[in-house]
Amino acid sequence: MSENENDKFTEDDLRFSYFATLNEFFLEQQEQQLRFEQLKQCSSIQIYSDTEHEDKTDLVNEDSISSKTNDVNMDFFNEDWQYSKETTDVIIQEVLMHTNEMDRVACISTPTVFVKLKSITPPPKRSIYLFEFDTRFDIYGSDFFQYDYKTPTKFRDCSKLRNTFDFIVVDPPFLSEDCFTKTMITVRWLGKKETCKILLCTGAVMQDLADRLIKARMTSFYPQHQGGLANEFRLENETIQVY
Repeated sequence: MSENENDKFTEDDLRFSYFATLNEFFLEQQEQQLRFEQLKQCSSIQIYSDTEHEDKTDLVNEDSISSKTNDVNMDFFNEDWQYSKETTDVIIQEVLMHTNEMDRVACISTPTVFVKLKSITPPPKRSIYLFEFDTRFDIYGSDFFQYDYKTPTKFRDCSKLRNTFDFIVVDPPFLSEDCFTKTMITVRWLGKKETCKILLCTGAVMQDLADRLIKARMTSFYPQHQGGLANEFRLENETIQVY
């Protein structure tokens, strides 16, 4: 075989490999989108049952929804802002260590923590809910509450949920006084009076505000993000009185 034929074979081989890889990627994307749609359809049925037919619990099986989402992880959402595995594991350990069976846990703007808690096998015997702006997480049905910090007490069932949570994990989405303050309004709205425990993950620049609003105590742990966010983040915790 001549040198030119060798080069042609190599180019053709590389071209075939490239298109095969590209085709595989698109097939995976299509499969993921199909699964998203199936989960969304199932979760929509659950929310409809919860809100419109509270007396007809046989309309949807919540266990079937849990079984469909318990193998979902953050890679499913293709984001680089998620916590690193080490950070997620540390936060999960804190949540489980400081809650008991049947406690209610709220994850505010912390989908990484929520998704991980929901994927644990066997599942923790706690009621775990996500308050998040990104509606892709509505695949979790009635465990998901669409939430916008700009309207801190306006979300589904807001009156029923007031002062009902034992533990709150919160990571305000923006490092600004406005975002942080309004997110803490949500924290005080949801947390049980005097006994609610808070685990706050935020930029170190928010330390003074965190101390002033909820008297949070900074820890020595440095949370890390998958995509390597540039801001220095810190983990803080506190048991607060909710007014």
